[in-house]
Order: sequence, then structure tokens, then C-alpha cells
Amino acid sequence: MSHRAAFVLLLLLSPVIASARGNLKELTVPLKFATQEGVHTESPDIQPSVLHTAVVIRVEDARKLDDPLLIGEGTGGDDRKFPIHADHPIAPFVEEAIVATAKDWGVSLATSATRTLMIQITRFNLDEANKALGSIYTAEVKLAFILKDAGGRTLAEGSGSGSAHRYGHAHSPDNCSEVLSDALKEAFSNVMADTGLQQAWTSGRRTGGTSANAATSAPAAAKETPEERLRALDGLLKKGLITKEEYTAKRAEILKEM
Repeated sequence: MSHRAAFVLLLLLSPVIASARGNLKELTVPLKFATQEGVHTESPDIQPSVLHTAVVIRVEDARKLDDPLLIGEGTGGDDRKFPIHADHPIAPFVEEAIVATAKDWGVSLATSATRTLMIQITRFNLDEANKALGSIYTAEVKLAFILKDAGGRTLAEGSGSGSAHRYGHAHSPDNCSEVLSDALKEAFSNVMADTGLQQAWTSGRRTGGTSANAATSAPAAAKETPEERLRALDGLLKKGLITKEEYTAKRAEILKEM
């Protein structure tokens, strides 16, 4: 190849080289749910009674960002940072992905049911670090959940998070979707694995001891008999944990109650 031909080829490839090094002003990702094969494929342990109790799943974006399409940041080879945007709002994407995943796990879904699972997206973030031969992608997803009954009463609430990373092509929208999908699936798996959520889902009662009747619904501790209290008192005296005077006074008090 002549020097002139090599120079022309370099000019033609220079935009590609610049892009590979990360000299972008922004990157737009057409979001699609595409988990990597063999990664985060295990489903959570879900009680059979949960699977048989139908639920409505709804998702909302609770990130409170000025730019709701912003999903992360990339760094080029020259250390210049650029924003990464989704091509459409993330709530419909997350809802579609969660519904599809729930179906795969055997969850009974309906448009009207006695349970409503509200998922709030509190974090949906992607970071791309551009390297010489590609990029390292890191994603983090956090979901808050509220389970309600048919009357709108809150039965359970909590959160689940997921993360994922991989090495891939520089500035690849496909790689962005893959790593976000893995983190999302893991976060939803942790939500569904929540013990309090599953208990409330099947029982229809609020979990976590926060309901108004939690104190009365818990079984009362068995009260010791006077004989048991006297034996315990004898043990304290023998171990030298109380004085003879304290023993005599407490013993008289117990005997009065008999």
C-alpha cells in the first residue's frame, strides 16, 4: 500500500477510531430486555400459594430526575464524560420486563386482582468506562415495592436491588441493554424473594408487626406458675445472685399470690 493510500484510509477510519475512544457528546440506547444467557437466570424461591394468588403489577419512575431519560454516564478515552439516555421512558420498559419475568416464574397475573404490587424505580443507572479495546459496563437497579390489597390497604413494603457488569464493545447500545437487563432481573428477584412480601401476599395481612392489631395478634407469652417462680428464686439464691433478705421478701410475695 502506498503512503498516499494509507493516508486516505486513515482519514476514512478516523471517525471510527474517535468513536471507539469514546469522544461522544451523548449515547442513546434503544432499551430492550435482553439478559445474558447463563447470567442471573435463577428464579427466587416463591411459595406455591404466592403463585396461585393473582396480582396486578404496576411500575412508576420515582427517580425524580430533571431529565427522566437520563440513565447513566460514559467516559471516553480522553476522559471526557458524556450522558447516556434511553430512547423512551423507562417505566414502561421496566414494567414489560417485570411482567414477562413474573410470567416465566409462574406468577399469576391479572388486570384485576386482590393484590396489587406497585414497583417504584428508585435507581436505574449505567456507567460505561471506555478502554483501549472496548468498554466496561456497570449497571445498578434499585426497586422499592408496595403490596396492597383490593381495598388499597398496604400489606407489605420494602426494596430490592441488583447489579451487573461486563466487558463489551465500545459505546454499544446492545451491551448497555444487556447489563441493565441483568441488574433489573436481579433486583426484581430480590423483591420477590422478600419473606414479608410473600407472607402478606398469601395471608392478606400486613407483615412486619406494623399493623394496628399486631400486638394483639401475637401469641401472649406463657405466664410462669408460682411453683416455677419459687424454683427460679431458689436457683438465684444458690448461685449467690440475691441475698437471703431479698430471697425471703420475694418468696413471701410469691406465696401471697398463691
